[in-house]
Amino acid sequence: MKKVLAILLLVLLIGTVTVGCSEESKSDGVIKFGSDNIVSASFDGLGVEWGTYEDTNKMVKGSWDRVLSAVDKLNPSLVRCMTNLDWFVTDFDDKGTDDPEDDTWGYNFNNKQMVNASDVLDYCQSHGIKVAFGVWNVIGNVDPDKDIYKMIPNASADPRWAKMVADLMEYLLVSKGYSCICWFVNTNEPNVTGLVGTSKNAYNTVDTWITGVKTVRSALDKIGLNDLAIVGGDTTTLEGSRIYLRKAASEISGILNNYGVHLYANNGDIESARYESRVRALYNDIKKKDGELGNSKNMYIWEAGLLSGKNSLTDCNEFIMNYSYGLRMADYTIQSLNAGINGIVYWDLDDAMHFMYHETGTNAKEWGMFSTLATAELSKQEYRPWYHSSVLLTNLLRPGNVVYGAKNAAEGVRTIATVNQDRTQGGIVLVNNSKKKVSQTVVLDEAINASGKLYIYVYDEDSLKVGSDGFVVPNYVVDGSLNKKMTLDVPAYAMVVVSTERI
Repeated sequence: MKKVLAILLLVLLIGTVTVGCSEESKSDGVIKFGSDNIVSASFDGLGVEWGTYEDTNKMVKGSWDRVLSAVDKLNPSLVRCMTNLDWFVTDFDDKGTDDPEDDTWGYNFNNKQMVNASDVLDYCQSHGIKVAFGVWNVIGNVDPDKDIYKMIPNASADPRWAKMVADLMEYLLVSKGYSCICWFVNTNEPNVTGLVGTSKNAYNTVDTWITGVKTVRSALDKIGLNDLAIVGGDTTTLEGSRIYLRKAASEISGILNNYGVHLYANNGDIESARYESRVRALYNDIKKKDGELGNSKNMYIWEAGLLSGKNSLTDCNEFIMNYSYGLRMADYTIQSLNAGINGIVYWDLDDAMHFMYHETGTNAKEWGMFSTLATAELSKQEYRPWYHSSVLLTNLLRPGNVVYGAKNAAEGVRTIATVNQDRTQGGIVLVNNSKKKVSQTVVLDEAINASGKLYIYVYDEDSLKVGSDGFVVPNYVVDGSLNKKMTLDVPAYAMVVVSTERI
């Protein structure tokens, strides 16, 4: 039998909004969000990996309109868009010598991959979305016998790589005018060595990667792209990132304006909140090396997801269809912000973007919020639960917002509050990642001049409300204020979002 939805009572005489009446776990005291617990004075926002589609021919007619509709509602602040050099570089010729200065090549910027990359960038440009644009690997993992992969010996430190990158970014920023591109990603996960599906190994060691960043920085500066920043790292795992980012903070801090990591957490670390303490330890470690971190420099998670449920053979996550995935990703988000992270990009938007090549054949990497792949089952094409939980967060946690943490939530509960800079919009998020219903009384101490309406959303398998258009709608709309105490009953394994604006 399904859980009964929380009953909403509005108690005007005492200025308290109460959601639900039940036997539950209660925290001690009132959670007050105020100036003594600001975790970000100017948040950079949430976003999604919206990369160049490897083969748009695999999408059905009308798919792109559906992608744009989904992104409209998601309203991301950040996008990571990655591509491959071998899609554009043509006629590579090393002249049969060991001197890279002899090498020649051309470019094809009119193929379907560049057309699709431009479609993504056109949208980001017109919607004010900041983009990290990059190249997956110096050497690819699809066809290592192509001539372009003769760049293997020096990985990203190879001057030919820097020249190709500079030419590509000049085309995008100067010829095409994409000012939305704020960062260049100088290879994906450089701390991961070796190639998938081939015996030819390549090594992007920390020293090689740092040399590569310097080489690319010089190439970009030479053509006047001084304002294009380079993501410092784009490394994966906490320990792997620690090695690269510490060295980067010591040796190339002056040419980095952002430290970027990829973090895939397991369910146990999320539920126990060990994840937050581990991310905070990484953040504090890098801050010791670079005092600008947290001031003029931020740390982002450029790929955010869950490791539990991953099938290593197919590179798919078997849990993305479950409501629990969305709840844990919301918990992941709150813990990350409380640990010092100032921007998060979720992995990823659409299954149809990327494919895995292995002995079982080519298949989509199923990590997305939906799928526009023509061959996908109908259930996989529909918006998955974690799309809806992400919509609630990306629309509430906007760029420039102040974000407040909390210190006295009940066990298993993570919560944050947020307001925009002019104090006219805001909201509160509570995630209950425990098996008991939880009652929490919350209030925003910072004065907010909002409309007087509160839109309340409940995310779990029984409570989430979706309109006829397929998008989330509020469970309740009440008169109230974030400055008045609210007692919120949050069901077990559920999220409650209170917003002064309809999402």
